[in-house]
Amino acid sequence: MTVREDLERRLCALADLSRRPSRYGDSHSYFVGGREIAHFHGDSRMDVRLIRQRIKELKAEGNLDHRVKTRGPSADWATVPLNGPEDVALALEMVEDAMRANA
Repeated sequence: MTVREDLERRLCALADLSRRPSRYGDSHSYFVGGREIAHFHGDSRMDVRLIRQRIKELKAEGNLDHRVKTRGPSADWATVPLNGPEDVALALEMVEDAMRANA
């Protein structure tokens, strides 16, 4: 099983998260209500909609993992690498945070 397959299996088990065709990435995305909060770009990265305010909070608190990349001060999305099994926990944590931020 690939890292992406493992992560997708775990995402499908999260309550209140639905899987639908993606508008941004490839294949499928994950939604809270009608809002897309996560999608994949190949097998090596996932974008998560944390929202601008939450990204700022995580940075200010020093709690944004060094592996996570953002696209500038007004970005709503963060990129999570999927290079190995150790990244699955990080990606799940980011998606759960995005679920709360976008609820």
